[in-house]
Amino acid sequence: MNSARAAIVTTLRNAGDVLDSFIDYHLGIGFSHFYLFFDDANDPDLSRAAAHPAVTAIAHDSNLRNRWRELPQYPEQSAFLGREVMARQVLNTELAMEMARADGFAWLLHIDSDELFYSPFESAAAHFESLENQPLETVQYMNYEAVPERDEIGDFFREVDLFKVPPHLNPRKVTWDLVEAVRRMPQLHPNFFNFYASGKSAVRLSAAAMRPTGVHHFVRPDKRWEAGQSNRHFVLHYACCGFENFWTKYVTLGRFADQWWEKYDIANLVGRFHLEARDIVATGEREAARAFYRNRVSIQDNERINELLALGVLSRFPQPRQILLGPSSSPLEGGGRQEIAGGDLSPTGGAPARKNYARTGAPGEG
Repeated sequence: MNSARAAIVTTLRNAGDVLDSFIDYHLGIGFSHFYLFFDDANDPDLSRAAAHPAVTAIAHDSNLRNRWRELPQYPEQSAFLGREVMARQVLNTELAMEMARADGFAWLLHIDSDELFYSPFESAAAHFESLENQPLETVQYMNYEAVPERDEIGDFFREVDLFKVPPHLNPRKVTWDLVEAVRRMPQLHPNFFNFYASGKSAVRLSAAAMRPTGVHHFVRPDKRWEAGQSNRHFVLHYACCGFENFWTKYVTLGRFADQWWEKYDIANLVGRFHLEARDIVATGEREAARAFYRNRVSIQDNERINELLALGVLSRFPQPRQILLGPSSSPLEGGGRQEIAGGDLSPTGGAPARKNYARTGAPGEG
């Protein structure tokens, strides 16, 4: 029996039918349970999810808000709970740590409902079992960002397999041809990723005093903790795959501020895409927003796609779709085209190195 059972915590809203794929995929690769925090108590998916034997579904209601007040991070997050979804995610993750620990789980992974844990060489269950022989208290998994190839997409976990390769994970030499190919694409330049590039993390639940810091990492405040980064397991981020998903995301987010937690400037941290997407959707002009989606999110030119695949800038990962198709596809089949090098785990001492095609690596650019 696997003594290192792993669970997933997610805060979500109006995920729709892709929630079924999210659950089925992760059960298929060896996760055991889900703590799903529905940010809207009237979410139509809540009752369906609650009926699943592997799901603990929690509504954002007065009961949840009362439980938040008992958490150590409540004082620092309370002022932001009404307007900052990440503040709610932090408290939901902190609460899920307590719940998962009480339920006997060993590890808890925090990802969003538009993300998948990608383990091309072994099951997730085998990965977490292997961590039992190591002193690590948290493990970071770098992320790939999806590239949709058309406007109309339903279940993106089944329909999308094209991803931006994190620049520092591209084993190919950075040449002028590569840099210029990236610069020609507004979907890739000036910011290669439209969203985060810092990965997501799992935490060992037996590690005392560990807690989430933001939505990407776990730490032990004021004391040392043992952290590692996996070189063989990743997070696939299916952000804004399909125009309707893009439109719905920014309608739901509404007119959020230019800063997170009133101090972290969004444009400086992740580029201007998130703010510009907010603004174009806020106009209510769907065709203008569709043009923005086609120019900044999707790549629908097959010639360009093939060029970027050849340069290692993009890669295809068919494995999630294969797993979702049924038992004929094993979690260990079809690792995709991306060359993944290096050992299994490495210690982390801060933010991972991030090579930006647009600014480094080209001759004369340092």
